[in-house]
Amino acid sequence: MPAGTPHWRRSLPADLTAGATTALVGIPQAMGFALVAGINPIYGLYTATFSTAIGALLTGSSYLKVMLSNVLAVSLYSVLAPVPEADVPATLFVLTLLVGLFQLGFGLVRAGSLTRFISNAVLTGFVTGAALLIVLGQAGNLTGYELERDAIQILAVLDLIHHAGEIQVQALAVGLLTIGLALALRRAPHLSSAALLLPVIITTLLVRTTGLEVALVSDISAIPAGLPLPVVPDLALTPGLLVPALALAIIGLVMAVGVTEKTPEPDGTIADVNQDFRGQGITNIACSFLQCAPASGSLSATALNVSAGARTRAANLISGALVGAVIVLAGPLAELIPLPALAGLLILIGAELIYQPGEIACIWKYSRTGRWAMVATFVSTQVLPLQYSIYIGVFLSLAIYLVTSTREASVVRLVPAGGGMFREEPAPDQFPGNQVTVLSISGNVFFATLRAIERSLPSPKEAKGAVVVLALRGRVEAGTGLFRMLERYARQVQAHGNRLILAEVNPGLLAGLKETGAAEVIGPENIFIATPVIGESILEAIRAAGG
Repeated sequence: MPAGTPHWRRSLPADLTAGATTALVGIPQAMGFALVAGINPIYGLYTATFSTAIGALLTGSSYLKVMLSNVLAVSLYSVLAPVPEADVPATLFVLTLLVGLFQLGFGLVRAGSLTRFISNAVLTGFVTGAALLIVLGQAGNLTGYELERDAIQILAVLDLIHHAGEIQVQALAVGLLTIGLALALRRAPHLSSAALLLPVIITTLLVRTTGLEVALVSDISAIPAGLPLPVVPDLALTPGLLVPALALAIIGLVMAVGVTEKTPEPDGTIADVNQDFRGQGITNIACSFLQCAPASGSLSATALNVSAGARTRAANLISGALVGAVIVLAGPLAELIPLPALAGLLILIGAELIYQPGEIACIWKYSRTGRWAMVATFVSTQVLPLQYSIYIGVFLSLAIYLVTSTREASVVRLVPAGGGMFREEPAPDQFPGNQVTVLSISGNVFFATLRAIERSLPSPKEAKGAVVVLALRGRVEAGTGLFRMLERYARQVQAHGNRLILAEVNPGLLAGLKETGAAEVIGPENIFIATPVIGESILEAIRAAGG
């Protein structure tokens, strides 16, 4: 194209292709995830229309696809399962509004950095557990045997096995055929983008022409033509939905952060996750009036958007518009889709999420605390409502952080290696007599680690004439606990005729030492201020000690 062509016109062909591709994949996904959530498939289609299009305009990431994701769908099912069927739509729209308000609030207070406290081990256990729930939850639609709606899924599947004679062979055949076609089409380079849609079309035509007796979408809900009329969420339902809505918001945001960090912008930078939070929040608030389910960034859909060639955020805008056009022009045709076909696709999607042996094996091998946190989170997803499992995951993540931070805090010895460099060795248990020993704190310094640090300091009891230089470089924010610990240690060292010198002390730490009186006990001549050159203050302290 000519050099003067506007950027949007240069990128439009690629964005059209990506938008059409994600729309083709998104239509059966949206209906399927709505089934997982236990809601009318039309609400999944509305979400794929409005949330995707509005989110494209408001999020920080150019590629982030905002939709009803698989994990959110399972979580929604846990919330909506006890709700009477007639009240599900009203409850759903209030949930969407509340999730949006929480997401917007997280974005306004810039809480994006807090998501790093959700450990990868916990997240792996949570996603794997949610994926297994998708697979187990669709066993009924796949086989034609009606499972208990509010039962623990594993127990419901055991009931299915017990009643294996009631499995509908035709339904099972349609579901397995859908899975087989999807796997085969993914191997065809020119058809892979339609690998989820074409099997649904083929099995729908097969059922229609042969008269196979299988359940259809029309058996559970009507799919009207046209876009929805605005509704006003029933705010009277708010008090009972605040806790699950907060959990859904946390789940959605944690998923979205993972998407954003794995999908850099065209210039290679990472988008502002707090803008993603705000964008998703405003999107859900607006879409709650348009009969949509809660939405968040989807990793698989965003990855497909990028791999399909998206250049700008226009690709998601186009995708939403195309899904909306399908609803307007051919919405009622979706009623003819066999439920076993959608179940087959969902089982395939869930199985792919479960199959991450490399990630699970790595966590199991290299992180003992992470291993059991992953297992505990996974088990909680199977026996508790999923919205409560995320709270368990958050708690376990914080516990892992505190335990590992406390365990890793210790004191090490720095041995001069020439040229102003030091070799790190384990700290001695006792002071070497008549020598200068240089120590440094390894690990995080905060109130919970002070005891571990104090226990790691060498004892001065058996030494005479020894000098210990303790390097404290960096901004230490353990507060008065650190000042009191240093004062106690200085008194112990001095009581046995030895000397404590503090090096690499920043101005903030020095002010705290003076204010608490610790500096007077240690001695002003024994405190060396940090300089911009790392280690320079340590060398000055060593020279002052006569080392």
